[in-house]
Amino acid sequence: MAILKRVLPVIGAALALGAWVGVACARVAPPVLTIGIVPQASPWVTAEHWTPIVQAWSRAAGVRLVLRTAPTISRFERRIARGAYDLVYLNPADYLRYRGRYRAFARGTDPLQGILVVRRGGPLRRPADLAHRVIAFPARHALAASIEPRRALHALGIPFRVHYAGSHDAVYRGVAAGLFAAGGGARQTYDALAASLRKRLTIVWAGPKSLPHPFAARRTLPAALVRRLAVALLRLPGLAPGAVKRLGFAGFRTTRDRDYTRPGAVAR
Repeated sequence: MAILKRVLPVIGAALALGAWVGVACARVAPPVLTIGIVPQASPWVTAEHWTPIVQAWSRAAGVRLVLRTAPTISRFERRIARGAYDLVYLNPADYLRYRGRYRAFARGTDPLQGILVVRRGGPLRRPADLAHRVIAFPARHALAASIEPRRALHALGIPFRVHYAGSHDAVYRGVAAGLFAAGGGARQTYDALAASLRKRLTIVWAGPKSLPHPFAARRTLPAALVRRLAVALLRLPGLAPGAVKRLGFAGFRTTRDRDYTRPGAVAR
């Protein structure tokens, strides 16, 4: 019993020291956040293009960012709906659908613009030529690449059939291969295509310019952490210019929830 009385304080002190060290390590270790990127290209291409950006952003913010995407835009949307990511890069229409979970904090400086593409050198040269043909779109709720071109074709009285291909990349490749008469996309993703693919396509319609995709954070994240992430993101054109340009960004700027929720800001 005497030995036990002498040993217990030592054990208690060791446990207390271990707990203190654990707390201290937790305080100095950088947070780990998942960032979900809308899969406008295939998951592999998305990861290849975004990994340098995410790594540079992680270093600049002092936060460990873990890149996540999904096989298709529709599956990505379902994951957003259940709050599967800490941070997301998503289209404006989806942001309005899921802003109960997320709050916008940054966006690109260039506007979002939808387009319709066809095979270069083929017989289809204007929207009217697309009547009764199959047109591919990335997903039902993709704003610039699907909602706006479908709305424009309906307004012009042009009937067409729809195929949802799952990503911008799948649309462009399908049109180039002759699988679809035309396809919806966005100027940014079209400009970021490999030259060998882009030269096989031509734009037959371009929509109005609007607010670009926002970066949004889970509403439960601390405001100070989100501000740190925003400041670091704005520094990326100087820290990783090649990676930023490869994704089609000219730069970044801060944004707010009300930029997207004010009347008429986002076509629905």
